[in-house]
Amino acid sequence: MPRPPRHPFTAVLRRALPKPRRPAAEPYLRLLDRRFAVLARISSGADPRATKASTSAPERRLARRFLAGRKGGWHDGDENLVRGYLDRWERGPAVRARARGLLEAAAALAGMRPPRGALWFFLWEMESVLAGLFEADKQERPC
Repeated sequence: MPRPPRHPFTAVLRRALPKPRRPAAEPYLRLLDRRFAVLARISSGADPRATKASTSAPERRLARRFLAGRKGGWHDGDENLVRGYLDRWERGPAVRARARGLLEAAAALAGMRPPRGALWFFLWEMESVLAGLFEADKQERPC
């Protein structure tokens, strides 16, 4: 399967990571691009069950490892900025609306190049939304 194109959010995140970037960041950045590609398919009407692989247990563990050191690295302003995009009410199937909401928030954040805390909070929230979209294993928390 060809590698999905880099999402603008992933490019902004790549630049926000401290230099030198840890080698462990690269697998997460690739996962993030795959997840944005999956969200794009879902928001356009693809069956979410057909795209469940982007939230497999190993991929959730990879995301948790990447986000573990960044948990709480944001403040109320970062949360308010991100929630302004994620908490919008939308019509249509809930799964498609949530996928579209994540994509729109990621694109908006990439366009404004927000502080790192907003990036971390968005990624943290994204894990929770993805777990809800795909009904992650009950024994594993999203983050």
